[in-house]
Amino acid sequence: MILDAHLHIWDTSAASIAWLASAGLPPTASIPQVSGGRQYILVEADADDPAQEADWLAAVAAEDPRVHGVVASVALEKHDAGEKLARVADLPKVVGVRRLLQDRDLFDSSRLVQGMKLLAAHGLPFDACVRAGELPALTRLLAQVPTLTVVLDHMGKPEIGDEQAMLKWRRDLACLAELPNVHCKLSGLPAQCRDAMELEGVTADVVGAAVELFGPRRCLLGSDHPVSLDPSDWCLRVLALLPSVHRSAVAHENALRIYARRPCQ
Repeated sequence: MILDAHLHIWDTSAASIAWLASAGLPPTASIPQVSGGRQYILVEADADDPAQEADWLAAVAAEDPRVHGVVASVALEKHDAGEKLARVADLPKVVGVRRLLQDRDLFDSSRLVQGMKLLAAHGLPFDACVRAGELPALTRLLAQVPTLTVVLDHMGKPEIGDEQAMLKWRRDLACLAELPNVHCKLSGLPAQCRDAMELEGVTADVVGAAVELFGPRRCLLGSDHPVSLDPSDWCLRVLALLPSVHRSAVAHENALRIYARRPCQ
């Protein structure tokens, strides 16, 4: 079994997403037809109205048995974060929350720390999406919320092709991995590469570094489709790199543990 823990779907007629057009992405994206009974976690896509997007994702999840859960968006640094969290937590199949941190001046926000503590009290994990250069700031932030389960998206978005930046990425990722409550999503690398040849050349090293630093019990799979497009199958590509003894953990066991449904779901 494969649980793809990072799939994006959207329908801009249901929830507007301003950045899609400039990124060359279509106005709709659906759950892909993949053989083998694959399951999915639907991750928010930075919609203009996060509550509207969360309602739509939850409705899709409630009707589609392939969807294990939804990671919804909540602006945890806002004054009404507690109210928004309570609302999202009541939606069907919501198993996590993401607040996009990349390119946003939020790492030193005391309000964000308070919002993360509220999230931990709800028993929901936090998806952290940052760029490689922001990993040290993320580490300092997460050190303040040791009770919060965290999943780093896209292995911290390493800067492929820049040798010095890659060395720094590995050092910074190692520091983040020292926090035992942080896990790593093996995802997003196709979007960081210029083409299929570059992806082919770097995948083993990048994925290998992430698995070495976090260990196989703290890593999980995510296709990041359709933002990331792998000419083959990203999930199968990653699993082929792992020793057989670790494949089940990375393929689905860790994600099922981290993104556990609550009894009411």
